Order: sequence, then structure tokens, then C-alpha cells
Amino acid sequence: MSAGVMERWSHHLLTIALITVPLRVSAQRAVAVNDGYVASTGGVRIYYRVVGSGPDTAILVHGGPGANMGSIFPDLQPLAAHHTLILYDQRGGGRSTLPADTTLLDARYFVDDLDAVRRHFRLERVTLIASSFGPIIAALYAQTHPEHVARMIFTGAIPPRQEEAMAWWNGKQRQAQAADSTLTTRLRALDSTLITGDEADPVATCRERDQVAHALAAAKGDTIPWHGTMCDAPPEGIRYGMRYTSQLTPESLGAWDFTKSLRRVTAPLLVIYGAKDTSPIESQIEWAAAVPNGVLVVIPGAGHGPQADRPDLFFPLVESFLRGEWPRAK
Repeated sequence: MSAGVMERWSHHLLTIALITVPLRVSAQRAVAVNDGYVASTGGVRIYYRVVGSGPDTAILVHGGPGANMGSIFPDLQPLAAHHTLILYDQRGGGRSTLPADTTLLDARYFVDDLDAVRRHFRLERVTLIASSFGPIIAALYAQTHPEHVARMIFTGAIPPRQEEAMAWWNGKQRQAQAADSTLTTRLRALDSTLITGDEADPVATCRERDQVAHALAAAKGDTIPWHGTMCDAPPEGIRYGMRYTSQLTPESLGAWDFTKSLRRVTAPLLVIYGAKDTSPIESQIEWAAAVPNGVLVVIPGAGHGPQADRPDLFFPLVESFLRGEWPRAK
């Protein structure tokens, strides 16, 4: 990114490193839980779970695609102490419908699913908290239904442009290979087995993949405190999600570019970026600049999952934003 572009977008960037007083996360308490299904486009049933009973409601949009709510909830669970959290498994994964007709994995139907969840709970405007690939789904929803979005939080977001996302992914692969070629080779083999559907036990294969991914992160010097996993799901959901959804849904987006398509989205957007994330900071600035009211906050000492790496900074930041406050340096 040119210096001129960086300067033009610099007002979207804050660093939480300037906040000098560490903030504590409040202790968790018992929260209410209920679950069920919502009907959506193409006869698909979307599995949801509601956790907490606070007056403010947020919908969590997990990454993937092809993963499930288990990949995002464990590390965001502290929010349930003060908010009502609605989680759902996106179509083609977890406990939601695994459609025989794979054309129903087109990304536009993911927008329908999110709106079906919103309407089911009779929410006129919603807060969206999205992680990793989740911001892509949230952005698609916001550009389609801007009137129904109250505010958004993106954490560990993949780049807003497809070309950038592919460059980031390829860079990650090269970095992993350099860190430990044996672990990288094993990780690729496990991915291939899951994608081709050749595994005898997808849950066991998924758990081994988690272990190898953690070991590879450690070999690269990354922190590995995250608790989220896509492996706590029915085996058929894991197999289908990896074999079909993870491949076909991104392809259905084509050459996506959200840097120009979100200008009608007036909802405030908070982009949270871990300073050690391998995703380039320029792409996170692009996310914040894509909407009229966006800001990027950098959390030091955190990687792709700042909610797990630095909960002491992440959760107070999110809580203040959910109260309607903009983050500011002190």
C-alpha cells in the first residue's frame, strides 16, 4: 500500500497499546442456554443456540466456511455474562442442513440464513460479531440489509478483497513450511483427507488437525491459547463442511471486493486486529475505511484471535463499543 493511501486512511487506525491501564475481564457467571432450528432458503434448517439473557443481543458469525459455532464461541463466551448471544451453524456445516444440492452453498444464501435468524428473534436491528471468514458473511449481509445492522465487530478478519486474501493465504503456507516442514506436510495431508472425504473418523481426524495446527503455531513462535474448535460437531457435519462448503462457498463469491460496496452501511464498525496476525494491517485498514463509520484498533501481543490472546484488552474494548462508545487513545 502506498504511503499516500496509508496517510489517507490513518484516521481509521488506533492502537490499544496507547491505553496504559490494563483492564480486567469480569468473572463469568451461569447463563441461560436454549437451542432450536430456523427455516431458510431451499428447505435448509439452520441450527441456533442462545446463550445468556442480557438486555443487549448480538449474533455471532463464525468463520470457515464449513465450520460451526464451536469455532468461535468458547473464546467469546465471557460476553454472555452481560449480553444475549445468538450463535448459529452456517448452512453446510455443524448441525445445520448439509444440502444434497450443493448449489445451495452459494454465499448469497448465507445472507438469507442470517436474516432468517434475525427475523426469528424479531430483531429489527442487530449487532454482528464476526471472526476470520465471518466478516465476509457479515459484510454481504450489511450491504444487502443495511437497515437491519446496528453495529459490527470484526476480529481476525480475512482481507476484504479476494486478491489480497489469496496472497495472505499463500504467504501463510510459505511461512508455515519455513517454520516446520514436517508439521506443515502433516497438516496439508489431514486437510486433504478431510476435503476428499477419505477419513474413516472425521472427528478424530479433525482433532488431530487441531493438535498439529497448535504445534505449528508454537513452532512459529505464536501464542496458542484459543479454545475454539470445529471438531465438537456431528461427524457428517465436519466431513461435509470440509469437502463441500469450505471449497464451494468462497468460489461462489468470485473476485470479492468490499472496499467499494459498503458505502451505504452507516452502522459503526469496529475492526480488532492482533499486532502479530499474519494478515497484513493494510487489509484491516481497508475494512475500517470501507464504511463511513469504521475504526481499527490494534491489540499488542495478539495474533489472529485477539479475543483468546489478550482477553484483558479485547473484552473491555468490545464492551465499551457495545455501550455505544468509540475507542480512543488515553
